Amino acid sequence: MPVTSPTTAPPATHLISRPPPALAAGLLLVILVVAFESSAVGTVMPRIAADLGGLQLYGWASSAFMLASLLGAMLTGLLTDRRGVAWGAAFSLALFGLGLLVLGLAASMPVVIAGRLIEGVGVGGLNALPFVVISAAYRDEAKARMLAAVSSMWLVPGLVGPLLASVLTAQFSWRAVPWSLVGLLVLAAPLCLHPLRSLPPLATGGSQKRILWPTLGLMVAFTALIEGLRRPDALGIPVALAGLMGLGLSARPLFPRGLWSLRPGLPASLALRGFAAFALMGQGSFVTLSLREVHHLPLAVVGLSISVGGLSWTLGAWLQAHLEKTFGPASRPARIRYGLLGITGGLLLTGLGMTGALPYPVIFLGGLIAGIGMGTAYNSNSLHAMSLVPPAQAGQLSSQLANIEVLMVALSAGISGALVTRIHPLEQALTYVVIMNLVASLIPWVAARRLAHR
Repeated sequence: MPVTSPTTAPPATHLISRPPPALAAGLLLVILVVAFESSAVGTVMPRIAADLGGLQLYGWASSAFMLASLLGAMLTGLLTDRRGVAWGAAFSLALFGLGLLVLGLAASMPVVIAGRLIEGVGVGGLNALPFVVISAAYRDEAKARMLAAVSSMWLVPGLVGPLLASVLTAQFSWRAVPWSLVGLLVLAAPLCLHPLRSLPPLATGGSQKRILWPTLGLMVAFTALIEGLRRPDALGIPVALAGLMGLGLSARPLFPRGLWSLRPGLPASLALRGFAAFALMGQGSFVTLSLREVHHLPLAVVGLSISVGGLSWTLGAWLQAHLEKTFGPASRPARIRYGLLGITGGLLLTGLGMTGALPYPVIFLGGLIAGIGMGTAYNSNSLHAMSLVPPAQAGQLSSQLANIEVLMVALSAGISGALVTRIHPLEQALTYVVIMNLVASLIPWVAARRLAHR
């Protein structure tokens, strides 16, 4: 499924009056490469954990990746400020490739997590770049189309990536998946970088430096929280509480006040995005685990869940773009509500299949419904949030929208991983995971009622 990484804060004015087609092509190619990694590695991750005996660390493979993307976007933003967008992209591509190499050579689950950590730094920067440039270089009437185009870049990788990953694993090894992605990256890197060379540095007024330390604090606090939840001894509770307090303190400089209380206006919009991501995207990696370990299905079928998610999300994104063009901004609240209905209903069906209460095909049906709902509600909410802030704050908003998503997805995956570690059998642990995410999917319903205020 499409995942947005934290963005740097671009200037409010347009960098270029008429963005050339090559610029859009370069931005979309960046997303295409990241999408292939997401679908392929996501398909084989249950196999990796099983082969290396690391099921108890399964959640960290996702959480480390997501958290590292926060740092990656920050570092790439600093480099982009000083040297230009192409330099930031080159830095991110290099780390992305290094992380894939480490993953392919991993002999233990901790090394897998290290590889995912390095990958995350690279992907954080790569996913940031398109949204930075869209916000800065494209006019309002083109933003909805570009957002839909970005989402559509997940379509082909979502359909083909899982199948290719399962074939490579069956014929060779799961290690062939990250190694083949390195080859794709080498071929794609020049095409990604060339159109970005024409863009000047994006001055952010030092905003990246101001939030670098809070971001590092957030990562440390998050690690303490999840490790505390995973620990069965007496230290677990105090470590988790310390991490929770640190998480709250570190997040304050990154988001507007009133986020957690769903204050009307922008805080409610950010909360809607965050909890929707927590519920659907956080549960996504455990859908593949359920298909592999509970239903004992081959990787080709496991990967189908990723394909369904990517396809349905893209359909939802294009649907909202069509409705935006036809009915205008006035239809956004209704699109958001119907999208949230699809998310909650789809999660319920998916959860019943994950736990074994219903046959596994309902997982795919639930994923289809939830993905369409997410694609519709997510981009509609993003457009609504953009309408709430003046142009001078567009870059800051891009960062906040992306950061809340990354934080909440990592939090969901981390807590779910702790539940899998502490609760046995796996079916029972997944039951708690499903309940947690269903409850989280209801919070955006409350936030949606508070979006209309500035």
